[in-house]
Amino acid sequence: MQISRIESIALDIPYQEHVREPLRKGWSYANRSTDEEFAADEEGLRATWKAAKAPSVKTTVYQVFDEDGRVGLGEGKSLTEDELAAYVGHSPFEYLGDDRVGPLQMAFYDLMGQITGLPLSRVLGPARATVPLAWWSHGFEPDVLRSEAERALAQGYVVHKFKRRAHTDVVEQVAAIADVAPAGYEITVDANETFGTVERAIDIGKQLKACPLVHCLESPIKQSDIDGYRQIRAALELPLAHHIGAPDAIDALHSGGYDYFILGTSVAALQRDAHICGARDRPFWMQLGGDGTDLSTFFMLHLAAAIPNSTKGHVSMQHLQEATLLNEPIQVTQGMVTIPETPGLGVTLNMDVVDRYRV
Repeated sequence: MQISRIESIALDIPYQEHVREPLRKGWSYANRSTDEEFAADEEGLRATWKAAKAPSVKTTVYQVFDEDGRVGLGEGKSLTEDELAAYVGHSPFEYLGDDRVGPLQMAFYDLMGQITGLPLSRVLGPARATVPLAWWSHGFEPDVLRSEAERALAQGYVVHKFKRRAHTDVVEQVAAIADVAPAGYEITVDANETFGTVERAIDIGKQLKACPLVHCLESPIKQSDIDGYRQIRAALELPLAHHIGAPDAIDALHSGGYDYFILGTSVAALQRDAHICGARDRPFWMQLGGDGTDLSTFFMLHLAAAIPNSTKGHVSMQHLQEATLLNEPIQVTQGMVTIPETPGLGVTLNMDVVDRYRV
């Protein structure tokens, strides 16, 4: 059961052509600036966007081999050969619940599942058969969001999270999605604190609430502003979500201002934070950054299956990438993904795709 060798493959995967420019604008034009900051430097922020390069997914895939020929898959930041060599000769079970292993964590858990004959989710304990997955968009123009909502619906999604930015009209963006989405389709507006003030969050929030599809407002103002969240929550009676950590999780849970939480995908930190949320019956979702492919998404979904209060639509960007890495596609039915029952992650690399994007 010892690790015999670890191979790494650096990848650079473009986004699909129809979202490359919208993503470049989203990440480069006043990203996360408040309305006040945008007004103060609109020309400079626009120049930064115009000079920016198109984003792509830069990640490293790891294949961790054990002495019996099993292969665990992982991905994330690049590690040196010396860092990888430190794990050779050890059992993957030595790293159970050890977040310090970083991008190798999912590969070690993949191996643990294969060795025990259990799906990765069952390595962590009792698990559900299905978990929710959400569609993600940046602060795209209304026509792009309308098309993205159509794509999401065609692929079985029922939850759509998108970014609000100072240079966009979020009410028009919501209306564009509502043009094509049926009743029951849930929209989460993620402002990343860009509303800036309680007054603006309440004013725009009231306009957003007029659309019955708007289910949640995420991080409208500084997350640590407990009194501000209480005011917004009382004025809107609309669920508010924020990333756990600021303010202190215990203060947030007892404040009455935060309904849902957003957590990461490192096993030990996730389990700790999920238990904290669960103490006040607060549900949460996880989300991956732009460097997570369908491989990381499957890992996230396995984790979600093993935690009772991970009931909100988890967030991934794999649906925007030019190609997926796995032979097993992520299939969404009425917003839910069925967790593989085969041992470990239950997925295999499509080496033709891997070789195409190998750096």
